[in-house]
Amino acid sequence: MALPGNASAVIKNVATQGIGFAPILRHYFEKCAITNIIDQNVTTDPRRKALTHGQAAVAMITGILFQVMQLYRICQFASQSTVLDVIFPRIKPEEYFDDRLGDTLDALYHHGIGDLELELTKQMIETFQIRADACHNDTTSISYYGAGENNSESIRITFGHSKKHRDDLKQLVWSMSVSSDSGFPLFQKAYDGNTADVTTYVEQWCKLIDLLGSRSFLYVGDCKVISAENVAAVCDNEGFFLAPAPMYESYARVFEAALAEHDRELLIPYKERINRGFEVPFAIHHKGKDYNLRMIILFDHNLGRIKRRGLEFRVGKTLAAFKELGGRINHRNLKTREAIEKACSDILKRHRTGEFFTCQINNTPVTAYKNVRRGRPSQKNPIEQVEVLTDRFQVELNLESEAFDAAIARCGYYPLLTNQDVELLSIEQAMLEHKAQYKNEHTFRRAKGSYDLEPIYLHYPRRIEAYLLLFKIALQIVVLMERAARGNIRQRNRGLDDFMPNRNDVRNPRAEHLLSAFQHVVKGFLSMPDGGTYGFVSELNDLQRDILAVLDVPALCFSYEYLNNSS
Repeated sequence: MALPGNASAVIKNVATQGIGFAPILRHYFEKCAITNIIDQNVTTDPRRKALTHGQAAVAMITGILFQVMQLYRICQFASQSTVLDVIFPRIKPEEYFDDRLGDTLDALYHHGIGDLELELTKQMIETFQIRADACHNDTTSISYYGAGENNSESIRITFGHSKKHRDDLKQLVWSMSVSSDSGFPLFQKAYDGNTADVTTYVEQWCKLIDLLGSRSFLYVGDCKVISAENVAAVCDNEGFFLAPAPMYESYARVFEAALAEHDRELLIPYKERINRGFEVPFAIHHKGKDYNLRMIILFDHNLGRIKRRGLEFRVGKTLAAFKELGGRINHRNLKTREAIEKACSDILKRHRTGEFFTCQINNTPVTAYKNVRRGRPSQKNPIEQVEVLTDRFQVELNLESEAFDAAIARCGYYPLLTNQDVELLSIEQAMLEHKAQYKNEHTFRRAKGSYDLEPIYLHYPRRIEAYLLLFKIALQIVVLMERAARGNIRQRNRGLDDFMPNRNDVRNPRAEHLLSAFQHVVKGFLSMPDGGTYGFVSELNDLQRDILAVLDVPALCFSYEYLNNSS
């Protein structure tokens, strides 16, 4: 590089370090005050002079965002990249060793994970004005690879109902509540691996009351929310819930009667289609008290198409199974009426089509004659024969057309239960809030997918509980970035250009793609011929500056002065 006006002076030494999107993370960490809140609540041992618990926690959160999940690799990550150096200048990479990070996890656990989580999330809610008119809750199972160590002070890593169908692995149950506003994670808690989901909902609801300081929000969950104990707990404490009705006999009876007797439905526009809905009263009796609820019955076109396809598939499989059964009747172990009846019942039960078919077993005996005496007949004595009847069974399968047509007509209808008044929660609003339940599933899918939550590399359950708190904070940072970007794009009514291949005006960018646009940004210094040293940061292009604008990150964050300011 030649200096202007002095062609003989050449700069020979230029040192650069990649910083990527670390300045963006630093901005969000500082805005959320994560380090300060943790340090104000969790006292650092005076012997630990180089790294506070708040800084160690942020270092582990940063590792999660870079898919560095093992604690012993954080130190290597800090030495091989400048990410942590950007976030915490002047802290040496060797300070992030695994025993030090493990001490922070222990300190977070012993301080009280729930109390600390409330402080951190309240700060984010106030800073970013997160709305929580409706809160969605769901659980997932997290598989654990290894023996682990269980004790009485924390959760038990044990075998349970695996939602991954990995019954060979121990697990824990992770419950999380998110807001209807962008799916922002509000509260999480780990439970024993064999915990039933139905027992977690009331505790999560109570934690949300502590967090939001109100009971007026709508608590949305899956069908396991609907138990007599849960409904009574929420209703008796002036809360509101919305969940699908489980198809137990008492609920199914009211649901089917309502479908048969209703005479009008409300038309609901939804995604260029017209859904429908109506409601009927429903009551749950618990400990001598009746809880009056609304059963909202909705029709969805996409669900109807899926259900009809599934029903027709099951009927087709039933017909094929009976055809195959017909070739085996009257042979081996299918020679009696009882055995054939059991085989028919098993087919109908396996394909869940018993209400659509009737089976009639017909017997047409075949007459044969058998010699009384064994061996070759005598020519002198007449041949004596007896008549022998042999059963020949056939199965006559009949499709009950009326029952099948009625089931086809019911496809697409599903019931929701709520105790919220119709003035505050219309049928259309109930449908929209229930459809937003995917936000929980999206959060869990992101945690287990792109951010590699499984397998868990920690040995002690108490550290796992603390680590899940940090993992939730990492998910919160990601959601806050997406929420800011999409909100600003919507406000200015113009998306990002040249952001995705062959696409302009991108209006729903993912945080991972936003951050990856900064992967080649570097900072460095150069030694000038006059003996001076000058620092610099590579110049941002138009797309990068536009991303900073929609993320509400000042361009100053990518200046050399900001990155070297340790205050």
